[in-house]
Amino acid sequence: MQSLASRKPTTAKKHEDDVCYASYPKAISGDQLSSTANGSDVRIRAFNVADLQDCREVFTQGMEQLITLIARVVFPKYVWPIAAVTVFFLVLAAFQWTITIFLPYIFTCAVILTLLYIHVYMECWKFINSCLATDLKDIVKTYMSRNDGSRMWVAEWNGKVVGMVGLIHNEIHKPGVAELQRMSVSPACRRMGIARKLLDELLRHAKDQRFETLVLTTTSAQTPAILLYKKFGFKLVAVFPYPQKILGDLQYCYFELQL
Repeated sequence: MQSLASRKPTTAKKHEDDVCYASYPKAISGDQLSSTANGSDVRIRAFNVADLQDCREVFTQGMEQLITLIARVVFPKYVWPIAAVTVFFLVLAAFQWTITIFLPYIFTCAVILTLLYIHVYMECWKFINSCLATDLKDIVKTYMSRNDGSRMWVAEWNGKVVGMVGLIHNEIHKPGVAELQRMSVSPACRRMGIARKLLDELLRHAKDQRFETLVLTTTSAQTPAILLYKKFGFKLVAVFPYPQKILGDLQYCYFELQL
């Protein structure tokens, strides 16, 4: 889903010095979903000021899921060599009784993988907090009070905000270009067609505003989101690596849609 759906907030300077590991209560649990719940129960509407905290929670919950997705992309590069060496040590241990060497090796591998996961966790939370500290700190100012076509929408189900998406056009964009960002759906409410409905509304608005091109940036780890964007006609135009080599298998994907 979002959109890292955008590499960085496009409306304010990124704040990374004070990372606050916020803990939000889950707005919707799986138990709250009725067995007959479907997309027809969902209403898409414009953001209003009372939705601010709900949107911050929905965004945070959605981005927390990204931690596992990125780990699945990054870990194989390190796990396979470790597994191969582990098999070698197991053979040695079976024939030469080198268990005293094997156990420290296993411990070292466990520490390395744990540190790698912590690094992924920290990177994701840096992104989450930078968004919460910039454009999602004042959604009205960033998206709703501008006269350039920027807008934020929410998906409401059973009286609760369960999804969101933003469209922004500012000084970094060329004339006629707007950026889709902050797409997020509550984990418990996925597979209800909410992201599709949000995108439909966003596209209608973009055409009404006479935008010519929509752009978005997401990560290669967000496969479900990428498939959805492609179904809506977005074309992959550029791929560039994550700046940190330790997460080298993670890529940023830049998409465009001509309206």
